[in-house]
Amino acid sequence: MKPISLAALASSLVLLGSACESGPRGRPPSIPPSAAGSTPEMPLPEQVEKLAVASRPGPHHAALASLEGEWDVALSNVGAGTGAAETYAGHATLGRILGGRFLRWDAALAFGPSIGTTTGFLGYDSRYGSYEWVMISDLSQGMEVARGTGELDTAGVLFTLEQTDPRTGGRVRSSSRLRVLERDHFVLDQLGDGADGVERIVRVSHYRRTGAVKR
Repeated sequence: MKPISLAALASSLVLLGSACESGPRGRPPSIPPSAAGSTPEMPLPEQVEKLAVASRPGPHHAALASLEGEWDVALSNVGAGTGAAETYAGHATLGRILGGRFLRWDAALAFGPSIGTTTGFLGYDSRYGSYEWVMISDLSQGMEVARGTGELDTAGVLFTLEQTDPRTGGRVRSSSRLRVLERDHFVLDQLGDGADGVERIVRVSHYRRTGAVKR
């Protein structure tokens, strides 16, 4: 593998530093006085140390620790009534990476003879006070990015995903909720509008820790 040049690393850090010091989402950062050349640029090792300290995990990152482990997954489409049907089984492995800043989420579910696999990265951005979830799958060419707020162990974290409808070109929004029910059990609800126009759970995935007794 060709080594990364110092210039390339410095360029990456400049972009990362701009992201870490930017203002509210959608608003460009203000230009510091040092941009005019009146103050010497901070040495690269000091920039790296500053970014490492500023991005240390906080309480919301620690909360993700409850999702670590090996999980049996059961996904069901939920009908208009209280029952569930069309249940599909699979397995997931979740573990924290990069010093606890992110949670890697690998899952595989069997849909008849086909297997669907997904890899996700879940984290919390303290700058904006929201969770961020990036997902890729062998069932899609897109990279989906959802953002959410809430608490995992109470009402849950409500995520919103905005996409472009390829049929109309318009923007469509979908919602899901991640909730920890107990130490060995959490759920991911997909929300949608029912026939009456009221939002409800249309699909639910139960994650139960492998080997745990089902209650």
